[in-house]
Amino acid sequence: MATVTDPRHADLYASVAAFLTEYRLHPYPASCLAHGYVDLCLAAWPGARGAQLDLATRWALWTWTADDYLDDGLRSADRDEIHALYRDLLAAPIDGARLTTGHPLALALTELCRDTCAMMTAQWWERYRRHLFAWLDAAADKLTDFLQPHRTPTLREYLALRPTDGGMVLAAMWCELAEQCVTPDWNDPLVRSLVAAFSSVGFLTNDLAAPDTDTFTAIAALAASQGLPPTEARQEALALLAAEERRFWWLYTAVRDDELDPATVQFARSLDRFRYALTAWTRASTRYALIEPQVAR
Repeated sequence: MATVTDPRHADLYASVAAFLTEYRLHPYPASCLAHGYVDLCLAAWPGARGAQLDLATRWALWTWTADDYLDDGLRSADRDEIHALYRDLLAAPIDGARLTTGHPLALALTELCRDTCAMMTAQWWERYRRHLFAWLDAAADKLTDFLQPHRTPTLREYLALRPTDGGMVLAAMWCELAEQCVTPDWNDPLVRSLVAAFSSVGFLTNDLAAPDTDTFTAIAALAASQGLPPTEARQEALALLAAEERRFWWLYTAVRDDELDPATVQFARSLDRFRYALTAWTRASTRYALIEPQVAR
């Protein structure tokens, strides 16, 4: 992992701390950043600099903050409150006047949308926006169908939501943004398979670090669907992760060997670095010691 000796650290830390503070995304920005988010992004994107690195890191911070709030901060909320927040998020403008009122997550989202539109192509932004809305929809379904009623998903239900709810497709596009390696081959079957494997590695790594009380994980779904004791379900999840890591390596090797656009090869390398950094960070970060909703109201 990167340390404070990275010459990019001071500026990036100051920027994201100001972002968290301005939009009240966390009551204690220093405590939030102590989880190592900045170090993770620096380790994942060693070639990134300037505005691209800054914006990708702000997207990552916003998404992790939103994920915590949508998973935990709304568990006791009624449907009207949930729908009001999602209405604000889905209506966040992509350009134009800056909002002055609304939920902190929605206000921060308007800045991210505006900055992204100014930096990236309309085609890339439309792709990102489509996956962002899919992530929000999946998070809403998880909240209302499983988290609020304290219901463990079946394996089928888990697999229907987790690849989207996990947010790793968004993380793949942070890599494109940070290192300016936008692939023209996004819809190529090989690249789509690579991104799917990257996603599976990410959400399974997260699930294995989750507390035992979390019922929306691969471990919980395997235990519920297969009647396995928790220790055996965890071993199955570990085996699944190992298989997805091998699958990612296989596809990553194929992308590097294939005659694809150089940006696609760079994109694949960026995914590999992010996967490695994310795995190391997840094992060490205090984020997984105790996750509580922290967005100011």
